[in-house]
Amino acid sequence: MNFKITHVNSIEAFEVKTSGEVNADEFIVMAEMLLNQPEFTPNCNVIFDHTALNFNNLSCDDLQKIRTFHIVNEERIGRGKSSIVVNVGLLSEWHKIWSKGQKIKTRNKVQVFESYDDAVKWIVGK
Repeated sequence: MNFKITHVNSIEAFEVKTSGEVNADEFIVMAEMLLNQPEFTPNCNVIFDHTALNFNNLSCDDLQKIRTFHIVNEERIGRGKSSIVVNVGLLSEWHKIWSKGQKIKTRNKVQVFESYDDAVKWIVGK
């Protein structure tokens, strides 16, 4: 999995663009790098642009590792918003994949979008 992390001053949020095949280990590396950004504080908002990410082969074990990372790092993540952007037509696939396995509850607010513009509007509260 490839990724690029950018702080977008105009919307006071981070943008994480991902591509390639997702797996838990690389996802966790990306998440650690995000949490260690100098501008990142708990409650930061993030737009995850996953439009170039292949998540079709994500296993239940990988999902559980990612969920465990979220639980362990809940204080660092905080109560911010996370917009997830997927390609048009893949919204139901995304929800289907993440419905597998043991669910978790976090204080972080998450919405999934098929439109980058809609994701930004939600992040900035418009």
